[in-house]
Amino acid sequence: MTTPDITFRRLGPAETEQLLDSVIVPLYEAIYADELSNPFYSTERFTERVRGYLRAPGFEIVIAYADGKPVGQAFGYALPQTSRWWDGLTTPVPDGFTTETGTRTFALNELMVLPEWQGKGVGQRLHDELLSGRQEERATLLVDEDNERAQQAYAWWGWRKVGKLRPFPDAPHYDSLILDLPLKR
Repeated sequence: MTTPDITFRRLGPAETEQLLDSVIVPLYEAIYADELSNPFYSTERFTERVRGYLRAPGFEIVIAYADGKPVGQAFGYALPQTSRWWDGLTTPVPDGFTTETGTRTFALNELMVLPEWQGKGVGQRLHDELLSGRQEERATLLVDEDNERAQQAYAWWGWRKVGKLRPFPDAPHYDSLILDLPLKR
């Protein structure tokens, strides 16, 4: 399989805010088109979550472009010492696992690729591009327990399941995954 010629753009909060309506939200809507009627996946809720992430320490986004058009994005932030990320855990974890220092864990909030670009290596390249620049000890993400394709990809990339987590009262239960950093490929 040949990987298409993809370029990446890494942005911080200010630049992300400028591209929210023109790039980030349209990508989300194209990728989640079938789920937008669910209140949790609505454009409004996604935009609200992203605006919250923009205020978090260490926020970064990487956008993948093919021929100058956005085809995917990945973003996240460093969990602060006062993070509530782990509050939604519904399974037990070892003592100290949820202790955050502000430099311990990077939360990978979203990794998404347009359907016509999936299966071409873009997702892994986005993943690697975003995580390769991080200084935290580990990364975490949430993945739908029924999303077999994503589950397989994350396992292949070295992620391991640590439990179940429900981040918001109206959110589905997700598998919580961990990956040791720095990323070595």
